Amino acid sequence: MPKVSVCIPTFNGEKFIREAIKSIQNQDYTDLEIVIVDNCSNDNTRFTIKKIMDKFENILFFENKQNIGLAENLNKCILHSKGEYIKFLCVDDILMPGCINKMAHILDSNNDVSLVCSSRHNIDRLGRLFAIRSYSYKSKLINGKKAINKCLFGGNFIGEPTATMFRKNFLTSKFRKDLPQLMDMEMWFKLLEKGNLYFLKEPLCSIRIHDAQMTENNIKNGILIKDNILLFNEFINKNYIKKNLLNIFKYKFLMTYRFWISKKYIEKNYFKRKLGIYGFKYLFPLMAIIFYLRKYRRILFIKLFYKIL
Repeated sequence: MPKVSVCIPTFNGEKFIREAIKSIQNQDYTDLEIVIVDNCSNDNTRFTIKKIMDKFENILFFENKQNIGLAENLNKCILHSKGEYIKFLCVDDILMPGCINKMAHILDSNNDVSLVCSSRHNIDRLGRLFAIRSYSYKSKLINGKKAINKCLFGGNFIGEPTATMFRKNFLTSKFRKDLPQLMDMEMWFKLLEKGNLYFLKEPLCSIRIHDAQMTENNIKNGILIKDNILLFNEFINKNYIKKNLLNIFKYKFLMTYRFWISKKYIEKNYFKRKLGIYGFKYLFPLMAIIFYLRKYRRILFIKLFYKIL
C-alpha cells in the first residue's frame, strides 16, 4: 500500500501529460502510486498515457465511458487511490523537485494537520514564470477555522488542487459538481473543519494559466460569482465565522471586483436575469464608499455604476 497517491484527472491533456508525469518521476519520494483517470478525451491523451505506462510500473490508468465533469472525475481519482495521502496534479501543472517529500513529511509529523499547501508558481502555456502566489510570507501552522475565515472573506489563498496534499481519512464529502469553480475551496473548508492547515513558503508546484482553462470560461460566464455567493451563504452562519465589519467589507469589495472583471464578457441582461438580486445586494453598499474616494471616483464609481447596471 503506497503512502501517497498522486492523482491526475485528465481531459484533452495530450500537450502536457508527459511533462506532468515526468515531474512526478523526478521526485525524491518513492512510496507512491500514480492514478490517472481520463474523462473521455477526444485527443491522443489516452494513447500517450499508455505509451508512458510501458516504461513505469507504478501508474494505474482508468478511463471513463462518458464525460462526467471535473468534480466527479476528481472523486473517481480518490475512489481508485490506495494511498493514505492524496496529492492531486492537474494535467497541465508541474510538481517542483521535493514537493511530495516535503508535504508528506508535514503530514507524518503533525497528526492534527488535515491539509498542506505551498506557494505556487504561475506559468503560461509555454512554461514561462510570471507570478508567485502564497498564503503567507513564511511557512507556518494555521488553525483550520482561522484559515477558513481568511479564505471565505478574501479568496482561495490555499490554492488549486495541485498546490495541496491532504489525509484521505479526513474526507467527509466529495467534490461538488454544483460548484464548478470553487469545488476545491469548499473541499478545503471541509478538511479544515477537521484539522489544521500547514503552509510551506517554498513554491512546490507550477500552475499553468492559459485561455483553454475552465477557470477562464468560468470568469467569462459568471460562474465564479455564483459559486462565491453560494459558498458564502453556506458558511457565513457557522459559529466559528467572524462576521465583523472589516471582513464583510473585504468580501463586498472583492465581489465588486469580480463583477467588474466578469462584466466585460457577460451581457448586461445576464446580471438582471441571473444575478440581479446579488448585484444590488453587494454592489450598492460599496457605491457610497467609493463615491467619497475622490481620487478613484471617476474611474471606479462611474464605470461600475453606469456600465454594469
